This record gives sequence, C-alpha cells and structure tokens, in this order.
Amino acid sequence: EIKGSEQGSDAIKFDIEGIKEGDKLPSKGSTTFDITISYDSNTSDQPNLTDNKLSIGINYIQDTGSNVPSNNLDIVPTRLSQKILYDNKVQSDTNIDFSKISSDSNGKGLYYTSKNTEDNRITYYFRGDVKNNYVYFGGYYWRIIRINEDGSIRLIYQGESADATGSNAQLGIYTFNMKMGDNAYVDYMYGSHTTAFKDGVSNFSGFAWTSNSKAVKMSTDYSFDENTGGYTLTGTIVDGYYDETHHGYYTCMDNILKCSNLIKIISTKKEGDSYQLWSGELHGGYFSTSYEEAHANEVDSSIKVYLENWYQGHLLQYDSYISDSGFCNDRSLYSGTGFGKVGTNYGAAARLSSNSSTPQFACPNATHDLFTVTNSKGNNASKYKVGLITADEVSYAGGVSDVANSSYYLNTGVNYWTISSNSFSSLPTVSYAAAHVLYVNSVGKLLSNLVWNYLGIRPVINLLSTVEVTSTTQDGTINNPYIIKII
Repeated sequence: EIKGSEQGSDAIKFDIEGIKEGDKLPSKGSTTFDITISYDSNTSDQPNLTDNKLSIGINYIQDTGSNVPSNNLDIVPTRLSQKILYDNKVQSDTNIDFSKISSDSNGKGLYYTSKNTEDNRITYYFRGDVKNNYVYFGGYYWRIIRINEDGSIRLIYQGESADATGSNAQLGIYTFNMKMGDNAYVDYMYGSHTTAFKDGVSNFSGFAWTSNSKAVKMSTDYSFDENTGGYTLTGTIVDGYYDETHHGYYTCMDNILKCSNLIKIISTKKEGDSYQLWSGELHGGYFSTSYEEAHANEVDSSIKVYLENWYQGHLLQYDSYISDSGFCNDRSLYSGTGFGKVGTNYGAAARLSSNSSTPQFACPNATHDLFTVTNSKGNNASKYKVGLITADEVSYAGGVSDVANSSYYLNTGVNYWTISSNSFSSLPTVSYAAAHVLYVNSVGKLLSNLVWNYLGIRPVINLLSTVEVTSTTQDGTINNPYIIKII
C-alpha cells in the first residue's frame, strides 16, 4: 500500500508516476518512481500558504500469489485548513443574496470570496445548515466560521458536547457593558473620559422596568461623585415597588444604593402582578466630548473582561496553537458624531439592513478597531487571543436583520452577543438614550440590544494555519469532528 499526506498550499500539486499499489517489486533489484511538483494552473490568486510538504509511506508484503488491488495514490492533507478544502466542494458566493437568509437555493456549504476582504485576499466561509464544520480543541467543541485571509481558522464556541444547544452552547450570560448612557459604550473598549464628569440627564417614556420579583431601593435624593461618575441614593430611603406612591423618588433599579445609571421615577403602571416603571429621568453620568475621547481603547468592556478571564483559566495552556488574527469591533460612522448622547448609527448597522445587506470581512479601521495582542495589523489592545463573532460574519453564515432563520449553524435557540456596534439612540426620536450592540436572537435573527442587558457569550478564537488533525479520516461531522493534534 502507498499512504501519502500533504501539509501546505493546495496551489502546489504533487503527481506520482512509476509506482502504484499492487506492483510487484523485484527481489534483488530496485524500483524508481517520479514525483512531479507543479503550480496549479487553476489558481488565479496568490495563496495564503506558499509552501507544501509531501510525506509518503510505502508498505510491502511478501508475494504469496494473492490478488492485491491496484489503486492510485490519494493524498489526504493533515493540516486543518487544507482538510476543510479537501472535504468540501468550494463554491463562489457571487449569486448569494445576503438580504435573504441562507437556504438550499441561497447558500449552503463552503464558499469563497475575495471581495470586501482583508487586502482583497481569499477567505473561505461556511454558510447555512452545514453539518461538517465541527472541531474539538482545548477540551471544547467548536464550529468553523471560516478560513481567514491569513490562513488561520476562525472557530465559535459550541460547548462541552458537539450537540449542545441553548444555554449549553455558550459560557453563560453577561452584559456587554454595565453602562449605556454614552456613545462610548457600544465599544469592546472605550475611552476613560478624562474631562470633568457631568450629571447627564435625559428623559425616557414607554419602557418598563419591573419590580414584581423583588423590592428595589428608592430615595428622595441622591449625590453625584464627579471623580467617578457614580450615584449614591441619599435622603429618605425605602424598599418598595414601582407604584404611584414613589413618583418623584430616585432608584438604581435594583436593591442597591450605588450605581452608574440612576432614574427618577415620573410615572408607573401595574399590569397584573407586575409593577412597572414607565417613564422618568435617566441620569447617565458623564458625556464624552469627542469621537476620539469616546472610542479610545483605554477601558475594557464588561464582556472583554469576562472573555479574557475565561481564556486565561481555560485556553491559555493552548495559546501556542491559537493565532493572533484579531476581532473587529467596527466603530466607523454611518450617521451622527459618535460621541456623547448624540444619536449615531455605526457601520455594521448600515451594511446589514435587511433591504440591502452587504456584509464585509475587512475591518474598516483595523489599526484602531481590530483587537489583537501583538499583531501589527491591529490595535494590540487585547490581553488574550479571544473575542466574539462579528455581525458581518453572521450575515455571511446566513443571518439577516430582523428575519428568523432556524436552520443555519449559528442558531442555538438562545440570544448571544456579537462584537459589532449598532447605534446610540437619543431623544427625541426614541424613548430613551442608550447604547446598542448587535446580537443573534433565539430564532436566528440579527438584532440590536441594550448593552447592559444579559445575553449569551460564545467565545471566538483563531487557530494557526499550521494546526493538524489527528486523523485524515475525520470529516468534521458531529460524530467525527476534526480533532486538533496537540504535541
């Protein structure tokens, strides 16, 4: 038998002539064969990988007269990036309509594009209800999002079992940011706001916080710390519910006395057993005074701290297998100024509207918005090589703004965050001022949510282009996932 494997660029071809399985080798002579190495004439772009390594094993047995079948050598790659291409029929995404969800007729399988990618290089991505993009690495199961432009492989967390769904397909739930009253809080990192703190006030109405499950603390007065931007309830403090007896009181909307966002209760209503805060004054701390101040990479978001703490405790031992390809928190402006409480729409929100969705893999301002550790292409503001999926990647995979899609591989049946900034909503066009980030909801829609709400967290990492699978028989299916070789 003849066994072969290759590690590297699929643009470099090996052809073997002069020997095949079933050949009889002379007992006292020699057998020679030729290996021709050539460049694949069908390759039109410079590949990400520019070398290839061929390994061949030839096993022989004593001729006993039995019939040995004759086969041609089938070289199976051992690098994960090449095994993905080997196991799939790669298709162009030219005819996909990204304003519609993935389907058998609008994208299902492995696709490639060099449009709107980093340096217009090729990336390969999975779309739709695919069943063969499972990876086991670092004690967890993952789904392959794509082969990045640099050849690394982007994975999203699937859980401790390959068939995990719902809450089992995420680490837990957490806020994107604890604060929401400034454009800064749409960010994975934001500015420290070195200017003087201000007790910023805006009104809201038509939105309900409930207090039926537990009493909240309310007070007749409050103090504001200009050094920290924090509030403390003072004066007469009571424990109670949102009802008309507490109109004019201040609350942190919880059973606490200190907070970074305070509300003065203007009106309430009762629905069944539910006491609801319906309108009021939102005291949102300080305002940023410039785009640069709001979006400086100085303070970690709540979700960045969460992810990096998890990585340190669970994946740091595998750090040498993980690429520093980065994660794009696109803060490019579509409308508005992007600072303070000015209504603003960010790039991803504009690109991914359901009417004319035009996703992109390239990070518009990589030197500022691509979160890396030591990669010169990015901002080097991350502590560890972990992040979140972008809303654009969700679109490529089959998600659409405000359209349900229960049959693509990113739908887990629960809500979870992306890393993509959506908007800052301000008066008078909406009911209250708040930062929003895009997320995938429980039926696969791409939507936006308040950054201080608790949604699911699915870490994303990038494996090195050189990582290998433990067996060439693995095909990435749920029962036979790609298992990364750990040396």
